[in-house]
Amino acid sequence: MQYLQSMDRKKLTVASLVVAALFLFFLNILVNTEVTTAQVDLTDNKLYTLSKGTKSIIGTIKEPLTLRFYFTRKFAEISPGHGNYANRVRELLETYALQSGGKIKLKLINPEAFSVEEDEAVKLGIQGVPLDQSGELGYFGMAATNSTDDRKSIAFFDPQRERFLEYDLTRIIFELTSPEKKKVGLMSSLLIEADPLLRYQPWPIVQQISQFFEIKSLDADVKYISDDIAVLLLVHPKISSKQTMYAIDQFIMRGGRVMALVDPHNETARMSPQLPPGAGKSTLEELFKAWGIEFNTEKFIGDRNSAVRVSAQVNGRDVVADYLSWNVFDKRNLNSDDVLTAQLTSVSVASAGALSLTKISPLTMTPLLQTSPFSQAIDAELVRTEPNPATILKQFKSENKIFTLAARFSGKVKSAFPDGPPAAEIKKGAKPSALDEEKVKEFAKNGAHIAESKNNLNMVVIADSDLVSSRFWLREQDFFGQKVSVPLSNNADLVVNALDNLSGSDDLIHLRSRGFSIRPFYKIVDLKNAAEDKYRDTETELSKKLVELQKKVKDFNLDNKGANVILSAAQRQTFKDFRLEMLSVRKQLRDVQHALRKDIDSLDTTLKIVNIWLVPVIVAFIAIMLALFRRRRYAQQVTQG
Repeated sequence: MQYLQSMDRKKLTVASLVVAALFLFFLNILVNTEVTTAQVDLTDNKLYTLSKGTKSIIGTIKEPLTLRFYFTRKFAEISPGHGNYANRVRELLETYALQSGGKIKLKLINPEAFSVEEDEAVKLGIQGVPLDQSGELGYFGMAATNSTDDRKSIAFFDPQRERFLEYDLTRIIFELTSPEKKKVGLMSSLLIEADPLLRYQPWPIVQQISQFFEIKSLDADVKYISDDIAVLLLVHPKISSKQTMYAIDQFIMRGGRVMALVDPHNETARMSPQLPPGAGKSTLEELFKAWGIEFNTEKFIGDRNSAVRVSAQVNGRDVVADYLSWNVFDKRNLNSDDVLTAQLTSVSVASAGALSLTKISPLTMTPLLQTSPFSQAIDAELVRTEPNPATILKQFKSENKIFTLAARFSGKVKSAFPDGPPAAEIKKGAKPSALDEEKVKEFAKNGAHIAESKNNLNMVVIADSDLVSSRFWLREQDFFGQKVSVPLSNNADLVVNALDNLSGSDDLIHLRSRGFSIRPFYKIVDLKNAAEDKYRDTETELSKKLVELQKKVKDFNLDNKGANVILSAAQRQTFKDFRLEMLSVRKQLRDVQHALRKDIDSLDTTLKIVNIWLVPVIVAFIAIMLALFRRRRYAQQVTQG
């Protein structure tokens, strides 16, 4: 200790700095070689921290999974934005592998042109994108496999879907751990599975659903819904049997998931040659009332901003008007933060109703599709007989209110049948012994009445059933003699997305968007926009004036192409004045554009100075002041000693 005190203070300082530098150098080597998995997530949205739902699903993995991440390094050189996103994907995949405790194996592959790795990527469904004019392709995707060779892949990681990156990856892991097709129980009052107009073929929406799920048809008088059904799909349900409603209620109480398409008025059924059973309105009144969901079957919602312009015959004359019953909603009306609707661009509805919650409802409602404020709740009787678009439009008066047409509902609920199962119903004209005894026995043996849901309710409700009708989302076109179906809106995508989401685990259903890893400097963008706005109007006026002057100068020689033009003294002076004014305007325009560029460059320079120089200077100044203070204090102690 005495030796250290006797050393020259300057030498001691230099020695300390050298030791500190060596310590940091070796610490850096140690961290990069031995502590590669440690991390601290300081991002605002915890982008690199897995959610509880993802951790829970990873914890259920019973067989090893292999994730192959394909990314062409040259891609990052050509597109730095994709390179940054690739780092984000890779780091998240490494976190998955770490969390799995060895059950997830991650392989990082650089598929170069004409390599074995490229052939493998193409075989596994990874999409290549051109990198240059030579035709060389770059890859940015992932293929996942389990021990039984089931495969799921992401053909290309789209940066626009970054908010749902964790959801997409977790969904693939969940599907590989339970690879069988999920079963959807379908109950509908429409001829959705066998329509005479389609020669008893199912509607296209059913064909679309069957590509991803196994569909099990349920009778309208079903007494029990088995637990092997992942999602119960109710399309325009017209349920008169209390026992069937009770079966739905108990399915939900046991943790079943439901997607319901209810309607104040089904227009597809009304336009059929013969009025089918599905005509009119549909609802789940007992359940909605018990759980505090409000749905008025006597009102449909008309949105003036999204109404479809139609030409119709009313009382023998043609009427052209915006039909408030038919609406096509775009991305502005769709919830961009929910995985069901984030990637959709448009949804078409007809005579859709509104959904809301009562003040005492135990549920949480997350809107998926909403109207603009320029909307009105309109009497449904106006569309139930002979609708007149002009009459409906004439009575329109905006309520300046946003209505919810589709929503998620979640939360704990109690049974809509607090007194237990309803009494057995006897068919009209039948004796008690004529009842379906097998169904009654099955109903009786399947456990006691459940008064409260075991888990949170998971239900998606759309207040329109015409949404699944082909005429509102599909058009058939002739393509070289073949009929080709072309989707006009994302109605089918919305239904399939909802079924896909609801058929997953509770952990997967509750995953939400996580935000973007690249966050723009909004304040800087606002400052730049303000600088542009300062000169933009002047620039526009000058540009317009310059075009007018150029036209006037050109007009002097319009009719004398290739000939010598003789101008009077007054014309020559006018021509000279035009040219001088045009040169002056050009100079002013250059000055304005220069000033605009100068202001933006000045802002950029100021920000660079603040970030690169000012902050370090402030830190250095504080350090110097502290050093001087400590030195002065040390000198005082030596003097006093």
